Amino acid sequence: MRPDEGLDLFRRSHDRSDSHMSNGADAGFAAPFRALWGAVQGTWAAPYLEQIAKSWGTVMTYALIAGGAGAGVSLLLPKVYVARATLISDVSSKTRLPGGLAQVAGQPGFLGFENDRPPQFYRDLMRSRRVLTTLATTKIHDSASGTLEPVFRVYSAGHITELTLRTTERIVRRLNKRLEATVDARTGAIRVALGGPTARQAAEALDSLLSLTNQFAVINLRSRARAQREFAEAQVTQAQSNLELAEESLRQFYERNRRLADSPSLQFEEARLRRRVDLRQEIYVSLSRELEQARLDEVRDTPILNIIDPPVPPARHDTPRRRILSVLAAFLGALAAVAGIVMQRARLGH
Repeated sequence: MRPDEGLDLFRRSHDRSDSHMSNGADAGFAAPFRALWGAVQGTWAAPYLEQIAKSWGTVMTYALIAGGAGAGVSLLLPKVYVARATLISDVSSKTRLPGGLAQVAGQPGFLGFENDRPPQFYRDLMRSRRVLTTLATTKIHDSASGTLEPVFRVYSAGHITELTLRTTERIVRRLNKRLEATVDARTGAIRVALGGPTARQAAEALDSLLSLTNQFAVINLRSRARAQREFAEAQVTQAQSNLELAEESLRQFYERNRRLADSPSLQFEEARLRRRVDLRQEIYVSLSRELEQARLDEVRDTPILNIIDPPVPPARHDTPRRRILSVLAAFLGALAAVAGIVMQRARLGH
């Protein structure tokens, strides 16, 4: 095969365009070359295209060498398996406090409470340093020995033997890099993906991460419930005292006034005192209910995160993508060869 066969193909396809127009297969094959050659013929780009067509074997050689090198490099890169899971937090809206408690909590100096957390809270909690540091000390199965080893040893291929300030920072960055958590704005579902050295280790590490996230979320809920309980206890005591004072005022009013039917002013005063008792009784009952709910939340240990799709070992590795790397390397090799040919032709032209 002649080295200038590519150039001849361009020229023949252009010169014989009329005679081959009736042949569908030949016309379809030669059409791109004919169009390209017709567009550049007579322009400044024609010499460069001629040189590239003459050196098509060099371009192919560079592409094959670069593609083979890319394939070889991809074989040396460590495999990363990605386990995935889908979960959703407990469906909850902003808790509206009972009427009495809302009245008291709305006064200056008092703090209101909400019992919900958006999905973004759990996504950020997964990526927090506290959760990832705890995950680094969690034990999963080692692929070589089959024994339980801490995550920091497995994910560092045994290079990290103990956690110090420096190694902790390294392993947290590595875990954070391999962790991906997104929230579906429409459904509120949280999709989590975590990469690992093997399929089983990725699934075990992700399962541990979800358990730790739920554990820290429960601790957070208990902490807020404890603060709410302390607030409610103080308000229940105060509301009970106010109710007793209002009831005592009404009792003394009845003792001083035996006949109320004959006096409109006494009837008005009685109604006013009764409204005060009813209002303070409503506040006291609402606060008491809120106190009981806070006590229940404080000892709550049920999961906050409901797992829809649990993590399972993936069937194949996620990276490196050898085909893509090989094709990309071959393309870059061919591009480098073309660039070299163009530069050489430009020097000769000068």
